[in-house]
Amino acid sequence: MDKATKRRWIILLSLAVATAVASLYPTDDAPNSSLVAANTRTSRPAAKAADIVDNPLAAVLPGDVDPFAPRGWQAPPPPAPIQVAPVAPKPIAPPAPVGPPPLPFKFMGRMNDDGEQLLYLSRGDQTFIARSGETLEGAYKVLGIDAQGIEFEHLPTGEKQTLTIPASEN
Repeated sequence: MDKATKRRWIILLSLAVATAVASLYPTDDAPNSSLVAANTRTSRPAAKAADIVDNPLAAVLPGDVDPFAPRGWQAPPPPAPIQVAPVAPKPIAPPAPVGPPPLPFKFMGRMNDDGEQLLYLSRGDQTFIARSGETLEGAYKVLGIDAQGIEFEHLPTGEKQTLTIPASEN
């Protein structure tokens, strides 16, 4: 090895030794900076240098934690259930009575065929011929025909309805 390389190695080794000595033996009475940082995180007052020397774990562990306290593997018991007062259900109103739907027919005209009254009724684009006793669309039965109107029975509900005939058509 030449002189420059030896000198470089000596300088590096001496710096390494000085760093190790400085980290192991602090020169002043101030506490170690890593311990002070741990104290500030636990929101406790900073430990004194004498406390650190006597108990090195005092600055690292929070004050109320006992590292040797018995611990178990069991989970803590669940909290007591919260008592909630039962809510009374709102009374349900009875459904409105369902009646027959309004008559879908309109009066178009009438005809007298050998004493039998025939009425022409319309529903939209369809035309129906109504006779007494006849059933229209499977839901309306013609009960009777007179000069003032036609009486129907709504078969699903059994209720009676009347379609009045306009007076001008009489």
